[in-house]
Amino acid sequence: MKRIERCEYGHIRAEKKKNLCGALSMILIGVAIFVLGLCLNKFEKANIFTIISVLFVLPMARFLTTLIILLPYKSPEEALFRQVREKLPQGSVLLSDYVFTLGERVMGLDFFVLTGNELVGLEARGKEKTDKITGLLSTELKKRGISGKVEVYNEKERFFAQLQKIPAATRTEAEMQELVEFLRSLAV
Repeated sequence: MKRIERCEYGHIRAEKKKNLCGALSMILIGVAIFVLGLCLNKFEKANIFTIISVLFVLPMARFLTTLIILLPYKSPEEALFRQVREKLPQGSVLLSDYVFTLGERVMGLDFFVLTGNELVGLEARGKEKTDKITGLLSTELKKRGISGKVEVYNEKERFFAQLQKIPAATRTEAEMQELVEFLRSLAV
């Protein structure tokens, strides 16, 4: 089975499953090592197995942190994904399931279309302030010296209307790759 990378369709769903399984397995392994230590040391808690089992809390916490960050978000419907993919301007790049962090905020976009000088997104939950997301992404892009106008919408209709207006992408392949890599670096 192919691993779903960040910003690909289905990433949120796959990451939730992976992190839940990882956290549960760390708990089970830690408990098993602790019980084994108790059995081997005449039910005395002060042994090396107790220390080893407690160390399994660290990777479990990493798995749980990512899971908690992703819980409010979900992968968009497949029909909507196909619809967006069909309406992409020529030469553009589509990022899907885009949950990212900037500063202390976690934000999510169902879709983020990267074209020439326009970057158009559809907000994931419909609850976020799109002007905040737009401002934060624009600021980060300017810091990196990447040009482009960022627009984020809450409504699908406005998002699709904007997609129809966008001309074909004008960035070089190297510029587009740099932009995609930067945006993926922000993704959870």
